[in-house]
Amino acid sequence: MEPPQKPSTSLFDVYLRLRPSHAADAERFLDVEEAGHDYPKHITIKPPSNDHRKRAVERFAFTRVFEEDAAQVDIFKGVGVLPLIEGVLGQESREGRDGLLATLGVTGSGKSHTILGSKAQRGLTQMALDVLFQSTCNGLIHPTGLASVFPSIAASDVSEAQMFTAGAFLDSLYGDGQSERGFGSRAQTPMMGASFLSIASKRNVIPRPSALPQYPTVDIDGIEADSTAEYAIVISMYEVYNDRIFDLLGGSMTSSKAAIQKRRALLFKSTEQSPDRKVVAGLRKVVCSNLEEALMVLETGLLERKVAGTGSNAVSSRSHGFFCVEVKKRRRAYGGSWSTSALTIVDLAGSERARNAKTAGATLAEAGKINESLMYLGQCMQMQSDNQDGTKNIVPFRQCKLTELLFSNSFPSHNNQHHHQHRNPQKAVMIVTADPLGDFNATSQILRYSALAREVTVPRIPSVTSTILSGALTQQNRCPSAGDRSSPTAALEELEAAAKEITRLSEEIDIISLQLTEETTRRQTAEACWQAAEDRMASLEQEVRDDCYEEMEQRIEAERRRWKGAWDEEADKNDEHLDRKIEILTRGIQIHEDPEPTAEERVAELEGENEALKRKLESLERELLGRSPTKKQRVLKAKKWDVDVGFESP
Repeated sequence: MEPPQKPSTSLFDVYLRLRPSHAADAERFLDVEEAGHDYPKHITIKPPSNDHRKRAVERFAFTRVFEEDAAQVDIFKGVGVLPLIEGVLGQESREGRDGLLATLGVTGSGKSHTILGSKAQRGLTQMALDVLFQSTCNGLIHPTGLASVFPSIAASDVSEAQMFTAGAFLDSLYGDGQSERGFGSRAQTPMMGASFLSIASKRNVIPRPSALPQYPTVDIDGIEADSTAEYAIVISMYEVYNDRIFDLLGGSMTSSKAAIQKRRALLFKSTEQSPDRKVVAGLRKVVCSNLEEALMVLETGLLERKVAGTGSNAVSSRSHGFFCVEVKKRRRAYGGSWSTSALTIVDLAGSERARNAKTAGATLAEAGKINESLMYLGQCMQMQSDNQDGTKNIVPFRQCKLTELLFSNSFPSHNNQHHHQHRNPQKAVMIVTADPLGDFNATSQILRYSALAREVTVPRIPSVTSTILSGALTQQNRCPSAGDRSSPTAALEELEAAAKEITRLSEEIDIISLQLTEETTRRQTAEACWQAAEDRMASLEQEVRDDCYEEMEQRIEAERRRWKGAWDEEADKNDEHLDRKIEILTRGIQIHEDPEPTAEERVAELEGENEALKRKLESLERELLGRSPTKKQRVLKAKKWDVDVGFESP
């Protein structure tokens, strides 16, 4: 069966790459069919011999199949990355066309190696950047002239982004004065040895481009940029983690759980400047002037990506990574506005089974979100396959953030239908990676919904399934129905679909049970924390009350002292005022002194006083004589006194 010949109805051109494997004891379940043309397009998978369900042999068709001996440069040229870049650059008569390059596969099947390469050789991302900078070298804005055009580049962005030059961005993260630049890298990938990137030991160690692999090189013959235009290349990176979008160039330089929880999720929406298409709003974007700056920005973003070890892969990506290269273009002669087209490279997280990966807790929840998003992606790609016959089924791409990011701008919306600007449709390429000696169930599931076409043959040997099918057919012959299927192949597909659904539901039940246990533990912990918080709040309230009382006492004492000081000051003022009044009163009073009497006046005064005393004495004697029986004696004495007095007087 040949692949479809209507690429205009396809969301992706799907390519299959087989991973080399050195496991001698494993059984191969995937075979590549020999082709009469230049390259193979079909594969056949058959269940391993230890499979007791005796499932059918399946045949899948792809745009092209790359076998185990295919090199990185063969993949780069064979999947059409060069035409993607040429479309992004655009021609003189038209603007650029957006391009999308994505990888899909089971965890550990070689996706990250294909996209990011290894210590010895480049990945598709590095080769694409190399080709992009080589082809635009004559029209690329020189670093010395970037400052003058940077405001217009920032103004042309429609995603409400924070725009930086590469020098300013790297200085803000790593600082100045690094005479000897170190090399920080991320975790290794098991594909074809260790990756050229491993986790940085220090946060402030800047990547060193000279330590990156320089091979393979790519010949850019045939790619011609517009000679009448000038270009600016802007890079941004983000990831979809737990169905939320996070910026990978945010600058925290750590993938710890606490740092990830503090990150702010971004929105995928239509902005005021882009009513016809959705964009990720609020990203950090970096304007790069050469390949070295672009590689350092790439490495910086990879340090932020969430990676964890599982039973299936020691460095499994826990998020879907997006690396976006925007090419801004305008006429060199008269300037004007910048047009923008983008090449987006996506490294999808690998699907994995919870039993094989032995995940639990937060890692299990992450795996559930990854598998859910990949399931929705499979539904979209399956709908693509179903639409090859000319039907117009609606592709359900709005079910999760991953499919929304991949497909939202590939279909017309209400805004697009009424917008005057015409935009070329996005060109997309999907590279599916598979291990012929790996997990049969996971690999076959990926191949089923990613292949462009599929055929199912009869089972290899008679089995219980065929017996059940024969009984079902007999029952159908007895009770025919116009709506029932009479094909054994169709019935087998239904049984297999039911078995897959049971398996999926079982996995979901396991995940939900673990999540329930975790939520119960979290609830109990939260209740305990709540009670402790209440006790703490009560103690804090008492402390606050004591502090307030003490502060009030201090304020009252200070106020009392203030009033006492004011009272004393007022009393002093009153005393001073009284003294002034007395002084004024004293000044108005005149003192009169009597003159001293003469001797004669003094003698006359004394005689008058003596006469007065005598009269008083006589009156007192008369009063006493009237009361006492000794009147005679007293009279005599008085007479005697009179004689004496008369004698003594002058």
